[in-house]
Order: sequence, then C-alpha cells, then structure tokens
Amino acid sequence: MNPTDIAESATLHSFLNCYLRETGDYEVVDGDDVPAPTHRRDRAVRVPLPEQATTLFVPLRYRSPTGRHLFDLPGYYRRADETLELDYVTLASLVTKELSLARDDTGNRDELLLRVIKSCKNVARFVEARRGDTEQLYGFDATFREAEQSLVFGHLLHPTPKSRQGIAPHESPTYAPELEGSFSLHYFRADPDLVWQDSALDGTVRVDTGNADSASEWVKSALRADPAVSKSFVADHVESDDVLLPVHPWQADFLLEQDHVQEQLGDGLESLGRVGREFYPTTSVRTLYAPDAPFMVKGSLNVEITNSERTNKRPELDRGVAVTQLLDTELGDDLRERFPDFDVVRDPASLTLDVGDDAESGFEVVLRENAFRGADAENAGPVVALCQDRITEDGSRLGEIVETLAEREGRSTAAVSRDWFRQYLELSLRPLMWLYLERGLGVEAHQQNSVLALDEGYPDEFYYRDNQGYYFSESRYDDLDALLPGVGERADTVCPDAVADERVRYYVVLNNLFGVVNAFGTAGLVDERDLLGVLREELEHCRKFDRESSSLLDGLLEDETLPCKANLLTRFHDMDELVGSLENQSVYADVDNPLVTEVETGAEIEQDGETDGETEVTPR
Repeated sequence: MNPTDIAESATLHSFLNCYLRETGDYEVVDGDDVPAPTHRRDRAVRVPLPEQATTLFVPLRYRSPTGRHLFDLPGYYRRADETLELDYVTLASLVTKELSLARDDTGNRDELLLRVIKSCKNVARFVEARRGDTEQLYGFDATFREAEQSLVFGHLLHPTPKSRQGIAPHESPTYAPELEGSFSLHYFRADPDLVWQDSALDGTVRVDTGNADSASEWVKSALRADPAVSKSFVADHVESDDVLLPVHPWQADFLLEQDHVQEQLGDGLESLGRVGREFYPTTSVRTLYAPDAPFMVKGSLNVEITNSERTNKRPELDRGVAVTQLLDTELGDDLRERFPDFDVVRDPASLTLDVGDDAESGFEVVLRENAFRGADAENAGPVVALCQDRITEDGSRLGEIVETLAEREGRSTAAVSRDWFRQYLELSLRPLMWLYLERGLGVEAHQQNSVLALDEGYPDEFYYRDNQGYYFSESRYDDLDALLPGVGERADTVCPDAVADERVRYYVVLNNLFGVVNAFGTAGLVDERDLLGVLREELEHCRKFDRESSSLLDGLLEDETLPCKANLLTRFHDMDELVGSLENQSVYADVDNPLVTEVETGAEIEQDGETDGETEVTPR
C-alpha cells in the first residue's frame, strides 16, 4: 500500500468507528449478506442510512469489545439496486448528511468534511516520511522525544485526528512533531509594566528552578545556562531589568501581524527573534521539549488542532500555579507516600503580556517542569505512543514490547499481557481513583496526558500532565480549600460531582484504559475480554476509596451503557472544547459498557488467551 492508501484506510477506520460507537446505528451481519463483488469475511457491519435510502456494508476483520474494530476494506454502499465501493470521502459525506437529516440539524458539514480531508492528507505525508522508521516508532526502547514525535495516526477514535488548520504544508517539516521538527524559541523583550506573571517557584519542593523565584527569572536562568546562547545576547538582554518571553516561532510570526502587537512594538516591546537551544514539538504540537532544558514551554498557538484552537486561557495559567501549590501541601505528601510510582507533572510558572483589549494577548505561556531529562528520558513516553497502530501491519509498540517479553520469558503473550496490564492499573488507575474519590481531585488522564516510564518493558512509573484538566468535586471541595484557601476560585474548576464523574469516567477509563485493552487485542496478544475482567477486579478494589456523592464506580461496574465523549458529534457541531463551560464543552453519547456486557463471556475464555473466532488477529 502506498502512503495515500494507508492514510485513507486509517481515516475511514477512525471515522466509521466513531460513527458506530456514538450512534449505535448498526448491526453485525453474516458476511454472505454483503453485496460485494467477492466474499472476504465471515462478518460485516451493516449501517442503515434511512434518510438517504442507503446502506453501508463493511467487512469485519476484528470485532472489538471496546468498540474500535478493524475492517477489511474496501467497504460498500448500496442505493436502490446499485452497489458502489465506499471511500473515506463518500463515507464522511453520507454520514454527515444523515446526521443533518435525521437530527434536523445541519451542524457544520462543510467544516467537518474539510478537516477530514486535510487530516487524511497530513497522515499521508507523515506515513511517507516515517514508514522506514520501524525501530524508532515501534522498537522495544525509545526516548521521550522519540515517543512524543511518533504519532503518525493520532487519536484512533477521532474523525479528524491530524487536522491542523493554520500551519502551511511548507512549514510542517519545522513544526510537525510527526516529521521530527525542531526549532529555537522566539523571544520578545518587554518592559516589566507590560508583563503579567505568576509562579509557585518560591515554595515548590521538587522543581529544578535554578534558584529562580519568578517565571521571568526562570526564563533568564535557563538562557544563562544554554550553551547555544551567545555571551553578547546574555549581556545585552538577559542581564537587564526587562522581561524575556519565550514564544513558539509560528505564534511569534502570527503575533507580529496583529494590530495590538504592532502598536506596542517600540513602546516597551521588542522582537528579538529565535535564540538558543533546539526545542521539539510534542504530541500536543504546541508543548515544546528540549532534553536538557529545565522546563517545557506550553505556549499559545492560534492553530485549530482536532477540536480546538490551541491558545492558553488566563484561567489555565492560574490553574497550573494553584495546583502546583496544592500538591505542595500534605495532599502531595500523602500521594507520594501511598503511591511512590505515580506523579503529577507541575506547571509552576506562567507569564504573558497585558496588551490589547481581549482577555488574552496571545503571548500566554506556561513553563512546565521537565521531568524527563537524562536517564529519566529513557523509555518514557505518552501511553498513546505505545498504543497507536503500526503503519503497514497489525500491532503497535506495545505489541512489540509484549512479544519480546514473552519470547524472553518463555511465556504466552496472553500471560505477559495480563501481568503487564495489572501493573499498569496499579500505577495509574489506583492512584487516580484515590486522588479523585478520596481527596476530590479529578484529572483528565487520557492517553496523551499520561506518560509511562518502562523498566525492562514493564510499567514502572506513571506521570499525569496537563494544566487544563483538573476537576474539584463540590462534595470534597471544602477539604481542598482547607489545604490551600481560595484554590477553587484561582483554578476556576469546582464542579458538581456528576460532571466530574463523567469526565473521569471518560478520560481515565473509556479513553485511556479501554484504549490500552484495545491495543492488546488488535495486536493479537490476548482476548480483550480477559483484560476487561482484570480491569473489573481493579475497579472493585478501588471501592475502598469510594464516597456516597460519586456514582463513578457503580456506573462502571453495573450499567450496561455509559456516557462517552462523542468526538464525531462534537466535531459535527463545531464545538471548541477550550471555550465552553465545563458542562457544555463537548457532546456526550451513551455507548455500550463492555465491563458489564462482555466480561461474563470473557470469564469463559481459557487462560491461554485464545479468542472466540471473530477475528483474524490471533494471539501468538
């Protein structure tokens, strides 16, 4: 398959799986019922589109209990007596029109279709560039930078995982993590009167501050220690009373064209250009990492990536500092004592310019501690990088690791998979549930926000990172406020328990853990239902942390359906998740809960991990 074919297959897979999961409007039928030129599979999905008198038929290659299936393409669509081959553009057009007609809601079809096409074209470019990097993408060992720049396909249950509106194709080799981009930061020099800044550097117990006690001093300390910065630059700009603001170079070019910036240039504001060490864009595109820098830089980027324009909001800057201070109380001490292999990456400092009439000037930048320096950068990376599909065959980096471990240990991949997953749950789910249920602090620990360090292939340390994704549950907020008075107002994230339950359920379980289970299954390592049984056991174990005001565990263990973030429907309605209120940031839809509907069947699976015959992807 050429890169275009691979990209179109990946796009059709992600789009169709989103539609099936979010609507449930399909059935699995016998393969003989597919009106295709040749019979290829025992089973297929049949998707009726009644508003258009059309039916989709797509042969199933792997049927997943967690809802991300593999298909044997091409699929077909039938209208009247005509049967035609189904490509990804036709699929997206038919589905979005059906949604508009069935729900009497036009949504924003044109925008969604544009993003689908652009996402597919980006994937094709990334496949072309990286298909020879097998060892770097899927090898047993990888550095933090390699893992952060390995997401060729992106979110596997998103209709436009690589849509990126604003960065021109000729700029991608510099700014795209998938193309291993790198660049120096662009610095602005500003009069202190124009600068807003905040930090927890004077009291934090674990961040390498370089003796700095403010965000601006931390920036200067890093520049002084940077061997790529000239002595003359240090003398002329660092050793001054002015503030130096690090900005993503794409954002700097954007800002220099804005009226409120042009009006300020020469009046307390100066553009200094690109200076210093190379930084590497990570999975989020706008968070930048340098292996030897004391901090990562999470800046604003006026680019629409997947669901949102990725600009920092002022409350997010406040939240990072407030949560850092909260974790420097006895809450953090208790967390470290109970779960020494779990950590929260701090965002202890931020700064921006107070220029222009809007709440944000576009200069907003968060300085995140760099927890992945030296030896700590070895075999650490986001969980999503372990789980993403290989480019040209079934499997993933996780699959490569488990197969290697099974061969070394003389055990089946199913046995290794169960042990690996149990260790992962102990490192991740258990502390996350304690932190939320017992202490009232929920986090958006989806696969991209979760960094896993491995030791000889097995889970060793788990890190949560993100200054946006914190939820203070109302029922426990008084306890948090007692630790750090006013933290809720500063973090601006106190919410009803039901809302916090919904977010933790989706991000931690449906996105993160179900995604890990699916990666084991699609790699042919073990039956997914076997691991779902392991997950049920761990959730039952977490009941000792439970509280009456939360229905999180009861729903996961008892309800046949669960509300799940619907990425396709959210995109269809063109919702920016960084703008809406906590209750209305995105669309949620009820999906099947395999912890209830599938685990009883899974209990009958033999311990050698053999599957039920519904898949060609079989354990080795």
